[in-house]
Amino acid sequence: MRRAVVETGSRSVWRADIRVDSGWIGEALEAAGFRVEKQGNAVVDEVTIDSRTGTAGMLFVALKSESGDGHDFIAEAVSCGAAALLVEKGRGAAAKEAAPGLPVFEVKDTLEGLQAIAAAWRKRVDPKVVAITGSSGKTTVKEMIAAVLSRKYSVHATSGNLNNHIGVPLTILSMPEGTEVLVTEMGANHKGEIARLCVIARPDIGVVTNIGPSHLEFFGTLKGVAQAKSELIGSLADSGAAVLPADDEFFEFLKEKTRTPFVAFGISDKANVRIEDIEIREGGGYTFAIGGQEMEIRRFGKHHLLNAGAAAAVAGLLEIPAPITAAALAETGAFDGRGVVFDVAGITFVDETYNSNPASLRAAVDAFMEMSFEGSRWLVLGDMLELGKTARELHEEAGKFCGKAGVDGIITLGDETVELNRSAAVQRRAPDVISHFLDAINLAAYLDGLLAAGDGVLVKGSRAMKMEIVINEIEKKRDTERRRAG
Repeated sequence: MRRAVVETGSRSVWRADIRVDSGWIGEALEAAGFRVEKQGNAVVDEVTIDSRTGTAGMLFVALKSESGDGHDFIAEAVSCGAAALLVEKGRGAAAKEAAPGLPVFEVKDTLEGLQAIAAAWRKRVDPKVVAITGSSGKTTVKEMIAAVLSRKYSVHATSGNLNNHIGVPLTILSMPEGTEVLVTEMGANHKGEIARLCVIARPDIGVVTNIGPSHLEFFGTLKGVAQAKSELIGSLADSGAAVLPADDEFFEFLKEKTRTPFVAFGISDKANVRIEDIEIREGGGYTFAIGGQEMEIRRFGKHHLLNAGAAAAVAGLLEIPAPITAAALAETGAFDGRGVVFDVAGITFVDETYNSNPASLRAAVDAFMEMSFEGSRWLVLGDMLELGKTARELHEEAGKFCGKAGVDGIITLGDETVELNRSAAVQRRAPDVISHFLDAINLAAYLDGLLAAGDGVLVKGSRAMKMEIVINEIEKKRDTERRRAG
């Protein structure tokens, strides 16, 4: 059983492999309260929600979304070898006509049907489930936890960041039988979404990385963000355990929402998984100790110390010996778009293009300033999105600390970063070069004229800003391939 994400342009094709008799799918749906009418029988190798890359041997789930209606592609899915179909009530007759002899499952809502199948698969495989939420750091913590736990257990983890109402069910369905621990992210931008994911995944351990100003457009306030993230720890069974950020301003709030035993990680005295004896590591990153065990990570940024602390806390709950935890963390590098360091023609790029919010931007800038460069330091920053009414204020605040950071230039992209740009320009330590662009390719052309060997460039912005275009364009202009340096 495997999990695959196939990139097709800017779109992701989600698949999950379950390898079961289709009769099991009907039973799972009926057990969840759906009335299903099915015909025929088949072995289903995978579940997919996209017909574009082939559907041979798969259950094709016809989902509706803002980008399209999967029911419009049933004929294509069948022609490509779909083994069974999950369709919306009222669409069954047309599906059966397009797929004579194939099992067709007709339910009121295909998303709920997909989630019900996933919940049944989770019950069937019955792993320990570690779920991770928070405003930032979820994917890094997930990867660290998976790396540590895989030293002792058969572990299956979310691929990429498939952490929403579709991604979590598909992650569960991709879990092989025999999986001992499932490590999954849980993201949300609306109240109640994490609680719903918990009904499907039934986590045993819930990790909250931090509470910060993300998705404020939907949650309104930081308290709203904290409330949403606390749905994870509030959903844990009495036999479960929570892992909480001791240094976070919402630590006490999260404690109040926790009904289970909990472990707190952090640098402060409030942590019982405490990160101590922190020193900068030769070659980059830090050495530190937790519970007397010496450890190291190979990336700059104090936030990565906290990520390692969260992973160590989970490792302790699942009885991983501290030396094994230390070895696994030492070997865990940066992940795409989350602090990967590239060399392009002698210029160092720190790729933080996956996403951005005020807390993660500050952490990235702080980490960037700890790094050593022979030449100039440049910040290339895109809009931080989904901040709602607070967007202008938060971009202004970001401009203040970026303008005081001590860099040689700040170049911004988008609509919201106009405020960051203006705020940075009036700071006492503002750099001489501060420019703004509305087009990434034009920005890259301008930046290329400024850069010299030995310079360092931090590139960061929200996912929709596609800030990786800047690095790609510099690579083309310098007529060289990037080399991963960290």
